[in-house]
Amino acid sequence: MLVNQIYDKTIDYGKRVGKNIRKKIGQFFTPPSIAKFMGSLMEYNQSSIRILDTGAGTGILAGGLCQIILEQNTITHIHIDLYENDENVLPLLRENMELIRTVLEQNGKTITYTIYDQNFILSNDDFWNGREEKSEEELYNVIISNPPYKKIAKAEPESVVMSSVVHGQPNIYFLFMAMAAKLLKPNGEMIFITPRSFTSGLYFRKFREYFLNTVRITNIHLFHSRLDVFDGDKVLQEAIVLRAIKTTEITDTITISASENMYMRENFIQQVPYGTVVDMDSDNLFMLIPSTIEEIELLTLVNSWEYNLISLGFRLKTGPVVDFRALDLIKEVPEENTVPLLWANHFINNRISFPVPVSKNPQYIVDTEESQSVLLDSKNYLLVKRFTSKEERRRVQCSLYFADDFINAKVGIENHLNYITKLEGEMTKEEMYGLFVLFNSSYIDTYYRILNGSTQVNATEVNAIPLPSLKDIKRMGKRILETNSITTETCDTIIEELFLVNPRQGINTG
Repeated sequence: MLVNQIYDKTIDYGKRVGKNIRKKIGQFFTPPSIAKFMGSLMEYNQSSIRILDTGAGTGILAGGLCQIILEQNTITHIHIDLYENDENVLPLLRENMELIRTVLEQNGKTITYTIYDQNFILSNDDFWNGREEKSEEELYNVIISNPPYKKIAKAEPESVVMSSVVHGQPNIYFLFMAMAAKLLKPNGEMIFITPRSFTSGLYFRKFREYFLNTVRITNIHLFHSRLDVFDGDKVLQEAIVLRAIKTTEITDTITISASENMYMRENFIQQVPYGTVVDMDSDNLFMLIPSTIEEIELLTLVNSWEYNLISLGFRLKTGPVVDFRALDLIKEVPEENTVPLLWANHFINNRISFPVPVSKNPQYIVDTEESQSVLLDSKNYLLVKRFTSKEERRRVQCSLYFADDFINAKVGIENHLNYITKLEGEMTKEEMYGLFVLFNSSYIDTYYRILNGSTQVNATEVNAIPLPSLKDIKRMGKRILETNSITTETCDTIIEELFLVNPRQGINTG
């Protein structure tokens, strides 16, 4: 098979060029099973086709498309443009493209190709920024890519060229995605394998705004394993395969599929409403990608809620005490003018336990004029860990802080914690417990895992999570106070009783 022949040569190349060298340029080669799967997503079926591979590597993705073209009779004339500016891999790319040409011609196809030894982004600068026009004949029917994955500085030439979609420190892969969308013909298709990090977060919002208003996503494939996608190359970001078409027409559904690893034995495939996955109605334009029927039902429930923390009068903020910047303020033991300094190790059974008998972190901070900018008024707060490990069962971990439990007027919250506060006035006990029901439930925890593949709980994302009305939140708070239990199971039960017709069976979104 054509793809396997290319991959065998790719493996030999990979042995000659070390992983560390390839990692520096963000180069991770696509396994043949994924290349064939990506090729199979192509739906184009006219006689002539223009294909672009934006970061060709050894040519395996072009081979994946050509394998599909060999298996069908409609496409007879093929032109492929390939960008690759790694001088080490170019000889192998040329060799593999000659192999592709020979095999296609032996099977009655006509093929031409051009390899551009250029930077893909910089060479399309004028077109992206409107200084150059391209005819429809110069654009592409299908663009396929496994783009480089690496962070680049905002001052790098690629970031400057595409500044209209850049916020903060970009990762170069999403610049490839945006440029590809620009280079598609109307109704052209793009098929990419990338990290899923672009689906949420403030840094990617400008990109999502451009991308999701330029193309409509038709397919998303998830890999449950982070580590077994690139055949031994340790890419820790969760990867997805995405297909999109260049159109502004409304799309009813997205096909979501999932497999455990690169071998593409799909264990989930479902047509999901477009609006369940892509939130086109909010400013953030987050994407939520479910991988089970239960997750689809959960998204249906949570997305039916019409409020969020901000609209309800609350906000999640980040603890202001950065320990290495406050070395002169923090203390190991209490002194006359110190107040509690709270860390993650004060989370015990969903409550703040202070002080703890043994702590590797200083537990106190001075309350002086110098520290006023980092101290908070001691009010009722719901504390949420900012960071958890990949191995931990929960991503969203919260704890109740009651002002009445402390005699001090001020409190310090360390920077690795977030806290939910009421913007005006005091948070009542019912409000605090009601918010706890939500954020300690498996519903919000799973929702956040679907929204964000990282281990960091991000304020922008949490503040945008859909929540029920304040009336319902108070009802939940009153209910959990009556139960005298603050376990996740109790929180789930309260949500189910209030919002599900039959708990764990049907969703009541009315």
